[in-house]
Amino acid sequence: MYNEGLLIARLFLGVPFIVWGILKLRGGEAKLVPGLQALGLPDAVFFAYLIGFCELVGGIAIVLGYPARTAGILLGLWCLVTGYDAHRGNMTELLKNVTMAGGFFALATVGAGSLSLFGGAPGGLFAYLP
Repeated sequence: MYNEGLLIARLFLGVPFIVWGILKLRGGEAKLVPGLQALGLPDAVFFAYLIGFCELVGGIAIVLGYPARTAGILLGLWCLVTGYDAHRGNMTELLKNVTMAGGFFALATVGAGSLSLFGGAPGGLFAYLP
């Protein structure tokens, strides 16, 4: 039951990021560009697509369970930063991001479980990724 629970948690955490990444890469970046321009970024459209790509790849890594610890830490930090930057005026949205960060940090702590890519224990060159 432990590994099945980790798989369900990975799906609940990773699938939204896959969807958000796809939406940003398929034209949804337009909503993000004005906020990025306000930050003074030189090419806000490029960074909007980069954010979409990172969300997509991070979500896939979480769902596959590899490298779950690295992706969990990075996406947890991502949730905290975006929560503060984009949602600090809306307590519900901010707390949603903080909650997701907690889930990602918990996943990074316990690992992906055996129902993941490489069974949770990669070999060869992949073993060097945390």
